[in-house]
Amino acid sequence: MFNSKSASITSYLKPKTGDRSQATPKQPTKDEPESPPVPETPASQDTSKEKGKRPLSASSAPVPPKRQDTKTTTSLTPLSYKDLPPTLPSTTSTTLSLTHHTGSLFTAPPHTLLLHACNTQGSWGSGIALAFKKQYPNAYTIYHAFCTKEHSLKAGNPMPVGTTLLIPPVDGDKGHWIGCLFTSRRYGKGKDGIAEILRNTGRAVEGCLGLLGLLGDEVRSVRMCRINSGKFGVPWEGTEEVL
Repeated sequence: MFNSKSASITSYLKPKTGDRSQATPKQPTKDEPESPPVPETPASQDTSKEKGKRPLSASSAPVPPKRQDTKTTTSLTPLSYKDLPPTLPSTTSTTLSLTHHTGSLFTAPPHTLLLHACNTQGSWGSGIALAFKKQYPNAYTIYHAFCTKEHSLKAGNPMPVGTTLLIPPVDGDKGHWIGCLFTSRRYGKGKDGIAEILRNTGRAVEGCLGLLGLLGDEVRSVRMCRINSGKFGVPWEGTEEVL
């Protein structure tokens, strides 16, 4: 980060004091006759004009360093339960504080994580999930591939419930992280029961906190809708108690 209080700027055009070009040439003495001038030969002529090149400067001024690119090139990648340490730190000392607001979830400032409850089948087809799909199509592509390619229910490698997938900002310049809390295996009539969804929610949020610890200052605030209370049909009071 640029610090204006500690930054120093060097001027390469500022003349130096005591320039050697002002020194008086040595005069010959009586006992030391003046050397005759050396005749100029073709070999002694300026050879820097070859191929149209300009002669090199004999100035003693320092060469300016190459300009450094101040933009960071940190590459952010999705994080999942696979990135968590074997043992999560105890959450007994962590207290979550919920602040309720009324408004659009998608107007959050940059470096905000937006959480919503998801199924493990790779579908954002209705409710708030569909709104996420329209707002963040690239994030949806990552989520869908994670559920259907890295995992496959048919292949016997289903996406585990009670886990979280954090997707870095990949849509526009909003700078929003998208958090998928896998609280139900399926959706619609095949969704999990209320008690199971609540258990999965607690585990998923614990995993989410563990992943946030890996991101440092990249995520500075967390927002979410009233998860589980839409298409999953779980009363908000139950989810709120778990949180």
